[in-house]
Amino acid sequence: PFIRLWLTIIGGILLVLLVVFALGQLRPSRVQVGQHGIWAGTEWTYETPDDEAVKAFAEQLKEHEIGTVYAWVSWLQEDGSWRGTTNFPNVKTFIDQFRAAYPEATLYGWISLPVQGGADGYRLDDEGVQDAIAEFSQRVVNDFGFDGVFLNVEPVWDGDENFLSLLRKVRAAVGINTLISVATPPDWSPLNPTIPVPPLIEPGTEWSTTFKQSVALLSDELAVMAYVSGLSRPDDYSQWVAYQVVTFASAIAPLGEGTHIMIGIPTFDAEPPGHDPLVENIASAHAGFVLGLKNAGAAAEFVRGMAIYAGWTTDAQEWAAFKAAVSSS
Repeated sequence: PFIRLWLTIIGGILLVLLVVFALGQLRPSRVQVGQHGIWAGTEWTYETPDDEAVKAFAEQLKEHEIGTVYAWVSWLQEDGSWRGTTNFPNVKTFIDQFRAAYPEATLYGWISLPVQGGADGYRLDDEGVQDAIAEFSQRVVNDFGFDGVFLNVEPVWDGDENFLSLLRKVRAAVGINTLISVATPPDWSPLNPTIPVPPLIEPGTEWSTTFKQSVALLSDELAVMAYVSGLSRPDDYSQWVAYQVVTFASAIAPLGEGTHIMIGIPTFDAEPPGHDPLVENIASAHAGFVLGLKNAGAAAEFVRGMAIYAGWTTDAQEWAAFKAAVSSS
C-alpha cells in the first residue's frame, strides 16, 4: 500500500507537469520588442494617415529594434490653448493604424510646454497652467488612447518644485498604472573634472541626485536629451554622453525597479553653436552609450536604450548607422 501511494502521488505530479507543459505550448509566444525609442512628429500624427505608410514605418521600427514611440500631439500656447486641435482626429487615426501594425510597441502622446511665458516670463508656477497640462494628459490617455504621456517641459533647472508639482498633478490625473515619460535635460556642465565641459554653458549646470530621484519617483521613464553639448570633438562628446548614462543610472538605481532611463541621441541638422553633426552623431553617441553602460556597473540595468531625435530628420545613412550600432551592442 505504501508503494502504491507513492506511485499515485508521483503519477499525479507528472500529470500536472504534462498539463502545464501542454498549456505552455498553446500560449502565444512573447514577441520581443525593441528596447530603443524615437521621437515621431506631425508627419505621422497631423497628416492624413496612410495605412500602408504606417505599416512600413512600423516595420522599419521593428527592424531597428525600436519599441517606444513619442508621437507628437500638441503644445500649450501662451494664450492657454492647445496647438493643432483641428488635427486631433488624424492623431487618433494614426494611433489605431499604428497599433494594428505594431501592437507590442509602447506609444506615448508627446505634449510640450515651453516654460517661458506669462506676465513675468515664467509660467510653470501658474497652477492654471499645471492644471491644463494635467487635464490634457488625462485626455491624451483616455480619449486619444495612448499608452502614456510624454512630457516635454523646457527648460527645467535643478530643484524646480513647480516641475515636481506638475508631475504630481499629471500622475493624479492619469492614474498610477499609466506610463509617464519625462524629457529630461542632460547634466550640461558636469563638475566631474574628468568629463569634457561644454564651453558655452555655465559650470555646474546639472540636476542634483536628489532632484533626479524626485522626478524618477513621479514618472516611469526619463528620456535624457543627450545632445546640443556645444563640444567640438567626437571623443569629448562620447565621454560626455557616457557621463549622462552613468549619472542618471546611478541616481535612480537606489530607488529600485520602477523607472528606467532612455538616452536621446541626435540625427538632426547643424544648429550652431550647440550642435555640430560632425561631432554629435549616431556613431559618437553610441560609443558614449556603450562606454556609459560599462562604467555604470550594476546600475546599467536601469538603462533601457537609445532614443532617436528625431524621426523626421533621420536619413537612410543614419538609419543604417543606427542599425549597425544596435547590432554591435
